[in-house]
Parts: sequence; structure tokens; C-alpha cells
Amino acid sequence: MGFFDALKEGAKKLTDRVTGGYGKIEFTIDRQEVKPGEELPYTIHVSATGELKAKRVLLHLRGEETTSVEVEIEDPDGTKRTDWRNFTNHREEEFEVHGSLEMKEGETKEISGKITIPADCQPTYRGVATQHEWTLEADVDVPMGKDLKEQKKIIVR
Repeated sequence: MGFFDALKEGAKKLTDRVTGGYGKIEFTIDRQEVKPGEELPYTIHVSATGELKAKRVLLHLRGEETTSVEVEIEDPDGTKRTDWRNFTNHREEEFEVHGSLEMKEGETKEISGKITIPADCQPTYRGVATQHEWTLEADVDVPMGKDLKEQKKIIVR
């Protein structure tokens, strides 16, 4: 390891110590396909690779709908042409699944439970001009540090 590698590693360790950001997560869901109003079991494994201090553990359910529309544009010189415009709508639901965490190096914690997919969620679809996709993200919220995150795509039917 060269001098700059050692300096970089030392800076990372110092940052992790100050922010409490030592850790890894593994996020699993029971299945990828769900229906609106249905419960979805999940498990989050948190492993501390150093001192880990987290404010809370969250799940973010995010929906994104993108529609592409062909529009006619007139250039300043009067020339008309067609172009595509994308319009995106977002929806996010946040679930707090665990409060604060304080873990020492080598400790692990398993957080399991179920969330209910909101009954009014639009289904996942991909059409000619429009698509709607869903993701579920586990987020260990580390104050003033880098959050530990892992994301899964889900299909709402």
C-alpha cells in the first residue's frame, strides 16, 4: 500500500468514526410480485464493520411513471420540427421499521416484518409511451454520514 492509499484509508476510517457509518446491509423481500393492499414480508440484515450509529431504519416504496410525448417545436428561424418530451410523476411512501441502532464492530442485527402495499398503488406497466415502475429501498439512516442502502424492484399487479 502506497502513501496516498494509506492516507485515503486513514481518512475513510476517521470519517466513519466521526459519522458512525461502519456497516453493511443485506435486504431481502419474500417475493417480487405484490398486489395493492397486500402485505410484503422483508428482512434487513445489518452488520457492523466498526462502530455503527443510526438514527432509524426505513423502507422507501417509490413509484415512478414516465410518459414520452411527441411535440412540435418551432425554432427561432420559423422551422418546425418534432421532438420528444418526457414527463415524470413520482410517489413515495416511507415506513419506519426500526428506531435508533448502536452497534459495535462485529455485531449483527436482523430486522424483519411486513409492510402493506397501499391499496391505491398503480400497477407496474410498460406501454408504448408510458411506463410505471416500483422500487423498495431499505435505508439505515446514519446522521451526518453515508446511509446504508439496498434497493429491490417490485412488480405491482
